[in-house]
Amino acid sequence: MQKRTFSWMLILIAAAMLLAACQPTAAVNESGAAPASQPSAAAEEKEVIRFGDQQWDTLWINNAIAGYIIEHGYGYPVETIELTTPVALQSIETGDIDVIMELWRANIMEWYNRVTTEGVVVDLGNSFDVSTQGWYVPRYVIEGDAERGIEPLAPDLKTVYDLANYTEVFQDREDPSKGVFVNAITGWQVAEVNRAKFKAYGLLDLYNFQEPGSSGALDAAIAGAYKKGEPVLAYYWEPTWLMGTYDMVLLEEPAYNDECWAEISQYVEGTISLDEVTETSGCAFETTGIHKGVNAGLIERAPEVTDFLEAMEIPTPLLNELAAYLASDDAIDADDTAVYFLQNHADLWMEWVPEETAAAVQAALE
Repeated sequence: MQKRTFSWMLILIAAAMLLAACQPTAAVNESGAAPASQPSAAAEEKEVIRFGDQQWDTLWINNAIAGYIIEHGYGYPVETIELTTPVALQSIETGDIDVIMELWRANIMEWYNRVTTEGVVVDLGNSFDVSTQGWYVPRYVIEGDAERGIEPLAPDLKTVYDLANYTEVFQDREDPSKGVFVNAITGWQVAEVNRAKFKAYGLLDLYNFQEPGSSGALDAAIAGAYKKGEPVLAYYWEPTWLMGTYDMVLLEEPAYNDECWAEISQYVEGTISLDEVTETSGCAFETTGIHKGVNAGLIERAPEVTDFLEAMEIPTPLLNELAAYLASDDAIDADDTAVYFLQNHADLWMEWVPEETAAAVQAALE
């Protein structure tokens, strides 16, 4: 029994020596000591960077372009999470998502002022330089369309005040005594901004509100009416594929001013009721650049990524073109549109990143 045990011990010792001989010799430093072990692959893994997707086309494009560069240029995995706007705002505040590429600040005034003042969310500047939003109607409603056999239904419609004369043109089928306004998506703060404006313009008792539950439903309401040659009055914004595809007219409003927007803010924030809104609240949206924001924690976790995001800005005319490309038969989806942009506008995006990052992105594209 002892002899058998001794034999097995010799076999085990020999096996251990053989395994040791097969291992590469550890390097030594100048003192003769072995260096500290290198971090494992698991330790070097980078955390996922999460983008909020509130479901509109230019945001899809901006997310896809930023995500491609971050993933292939900086080596971070990227995830895009579909959220309603209220949930997205809450999520970037708590750090459940890291990036919102389009902060339409005028529509989220109370939240934006609070989180940026507290430093929870950091504004990284423009995603694009010019935005327009307001109330639109198809041009054929005003001018007609001879090719489609459409007669003008509201030839004198120029301003929002003129809408008082055209409730029958934009008649609510469920309540024929009033017109219907296709408002912003349910949950968007701008839907309440529009209510304040209707009160200020004396239109609140003349129109009902239809609030779609998603950007797809909003687009369908406008595009569906347009294709049929029917009148439609709706809130919308630019740049978008829809505005690039259909001939729409933005109704005139009094110019933006701070006093007006201060009263609108009071209503949106709940300081005053809709009954207390006055004519002061009647003014256009401010035409500004649309900014991007990140959770403050991302700056500490991935400063090279936030440097890139801060530099990233696509001119509005180009973003309009990309939105039209996304809506065309040439594009499969926003990811495909991002590749199209990166392949055709290297002179622009290479300015946003260091040379080695640009080289890595180029290699991925090839």
